[in-house]
Amino acid sequence: MADNVLFLDESKCVKCYACVRACPVKAIQVNAESSKPKIVEDRCIACGSCLSACSYSVIKAVSNIEEVEIILKSESKVAAICDPSIAGEFDDIRDYRKFVTMIRRLGFSYVCEVSFGVDLVASRQADLCDKFQGRSFISSHCPVSNMYVEKYQPSLVSSLSPIVPPAVATASVVRKHYGEDVKIVNITPCLGIKKDNERYEKGLRIDAFLSFVELRRMFESHGIKEEMAEFSDFDEPLGCKGSLYPIVEGFVEACDMTNTMMDSHFLNVEGKKDVVDVLKQFSKHSNEFNTHFNLYFCKGCLMGPGCTKGQKFVRHNLVTEYAKKRIKTLNKDRWQENVDKYVNKSDLVAFYQANDKTLPYPSKEEIEEAFVKLGKQASGKHTNCRSCGYDTCTELAIAMAQGIASPEMCFAYTQRGTRDFNDKLKITRTELVDLQTECNRLEEELNNQKLSNGELLRSLSLIIHHIYPGIAIIDSKMKVTESNNGFIEILGEDAKEIDEIIPGLVGASIKSLLPQDLFNQVEYVFRTSEDIINKDIEYNNRFINVSIFTLIPQKSVCMIFRNLYADEERPEEIIKRVNEVIKETLLQVQQIGFILGEGAAKTEKQLHSIIKTIVMKQK
Repeated sequence: MADNVLFLDESKCVKCYACVRACPVKAIQVNAESSKPKIVEDRCIACGSCLSACSYSVIKAVSNIEEVEIILKSESKVAAICDPSIAGEFDDIRDYRKFVTMIRRLGFSYVCEVSFGVDLVASRQADLCDKFQGRSFISSHCPVSNMYVEKYQPSLVSSLSPIVPPAVATASVVRKHYGEDVKIVNITPCLGIKKDNERYEKGLRIDAFLSFVELRRMFESHGIKEEMAEFSDFDEPLGCKGSLYPIVEGFVEACDMTNTMMDSHFLNVEGKKDVVDVLKQFSKHSNEFNTHFNLYFCKGCLMGPGCTKGQKFVRHNLVTEYAKKRIKTLNKDRWQENVDKYVNKSDLVAFYQANDKTLPYPSKEEIEEAFVKLGKQASGKHTNCRSCGYDTCTELAIAMAQGIASPEMCFAYTQRGTRDFNDKLKITRTELVDLQTECNRLEEELNNQKLSNGELLRSLSLIIHHIYPGIAIIDSKMKVTESNNGFIEILGEDAKEIDEIIPGLVGASIKSLLPQDLFNQVEYVFRTSEDIINKDIEYNNRFINVSIFTLIPQKSVCMIFRNLYADEERPEEIIKRVNEVIKETLLQVQQIGFILGEGAAKTEKQLHSIIKTIVMKQK
């Protein structure tokens, strides 16, 4: 069967599941991953129920206008075969003869009636019923009903009348009448015939289709209007009672069979619900039926999915009046001659085959598992609200077990999930308010810490600049962040010149200021955090006592330099006092460094905790 008769634009879907509810064969599947519906082509029978059910125009029929335009521009002769439903659809065109001319102006070589194909099919159906009395046949003129039987009532396939639908019969006759190379375009209200078309061989196959909606678009795009058209009639062969075909009882009348309640040969059934029900009942109670079945999956072809929206009984009357007018002016002898010529052709025979698409019925355990996913008890009372697209909660559970539905389709399930989400959202909102309060408190502490750190830094700077020994603070980039005159004095004239340009040598690299071995010792303290205390070195022809110790691990170290000069000439008391001053200074500097480092570490840890908490809340 042909694919892509209908397509569903998932990007526009609002997940109302009206299409699931409308589909009589549940060919629209919903996966748990996306919870959006998807048309399963091999299950679809192209009845168009979903098309009319979707208020958001998410589901549309695949357009054939471009394909028809290409055929019309080719060198082949092209015949339009028109369903008799045109009388009900085009009520705005006062005379059907103008309608025929308008179609010709699109580029068609011939414009023929499908009603003649109906006459042939009806004649074959009547013969079939006469020859096999006592047996019940299901009429095969409705392609959608045929596909439904093949896929969902495969045990009834042998009851389908082995006759092609009227449009296929008309295509065969037109090719025999005008030449086998004629291209056929079916103007139809039916989408099912498009999907059904691939089953037929070349002589019976229709080349392209135009719905009534598409035909109106082509008239508009080509600027074709009724007031600009003259009269012209359909090309032969012309139809007779087949013009009544869009009305359910019309097919029986075309069969020339009685249709009274006391003497009826057919049970006339229209609409998807009743067609599905009657086939189920016939399958289970076949011995209780002593009749044939005349099935229309739509409510007559008047209301097919290829039509614009309209009122059924207005269209019913228009078709009846049209049929009366056509039959009144018909040359009956010529019509009978054509019927006799084409009715016995073997290519009007069709062989339908079972193509079972029914899904296996799940086990009791699988259904119970589905109910558990829905948060319902299998034996409990259910709402059966139908918002999921299924008539009962049990049907939804069965569909879930069959893999064509998901829990997200259930309104109660999603509402419960929404309530749970809202509850969690309230808790999260409360936690975020608490977190915001904590953030404000920490921000205040951080500001206080900054003020305190600033005061400590100023104190450290005063200590450094008001003591005699040379002192320098070095950062992790090996640059000076603070130094005093004693440090610059010890470094010598080069350092003094730099000090004139960069006061305090702030930002200067100690690699260029210190000898390599002393620079290596500074690196060592940074790397290991092991202090170097009272190390004597010779520098610039002077003996220097150096202490290097950590202020903030991996971030800052302090260097203290002392000139030793001639120790033998210095009184021991002075040396002792100098050492005590150095020791006290070292202790003060280390305490300040510890306070700075501890405060920064605490603040950093708190900020990391806040960031981590916020990230977890967002997830």
